[in-house]
Amino acid sequence: MKLELETYTPSEAEEVTKVPQATVRNWRRSGHLAKNERHGHYTIVDVLIMVAMQALVSRGLTPGAASGFAVEVARSIFLVMLHSSRAYSEGAKAAAQGQVGAIPQEILDRLCAHEGGAERTSMIEDAALDSILIAEAEQSFGVAGMRTPEWLIIWANGKTQFYYDEDISEETFFGNTFFADDHIQGPVILFCMGAMAHMVLDRLPRPAIRLAQGA
Repeated sequence: MKLELETYTPSEAEEVTKVPQATVRNWRRSGHLAKNERHGHYTIVDVLIMVAMQALVSRGLTPGAASGFAVEVARSIFLVMLHSSRAYSEGAKAAAQGQVGAIPQEILDRLCAHEGGAERTSMIEDAALDSILIAEAEQSFGVAGMRTPEWLIIWANGKTQFYYDEDISEETFFGNTFFADDHIQGPVILFCMGAMAHMVLDRLPRPAIRLAQGA
């Protein structure tokens, strides 16, 4: 099984990103976005970069400053999206389903002996399907082993910092700050990668990842 990225028309991309195509063209002419090599169509990666640009610009960054963060933000949102079943087409799910092995009878018997056994069996099957999809996506798109960040913070001094789930605590997130530190002496911009991924998935006309043609 091999996966590939779905493509979207400019009008579909505009609906998802809420960025007018005229603005996209201006950003591209100014060097803030890379040239589109797909004859006017966009992949989810392109869409996420535009989403990131719009989010950053709407918080007061110039397009030039936003472009310095947009690719990394888009990559982080993409990594989060890989863990949602909504990111995958029905064809991709069907192909993955064919690779899900049968649950051993011993485990089935043990589950069915308890109330809600059918639901637990379904949860195990869904988890196995998700793990196959995620592993195939990570392999197909060259992101295997990359950590998935939970938050992006742009501090008041302009420095950026990604936070991962294991990093978030009272000592390492906002609980251990000093008012004299220049990174908090001014507005701090906070982005939740999971929330942004959820927003994009809600808006997509088709799942972002499909079974590769000929696979």
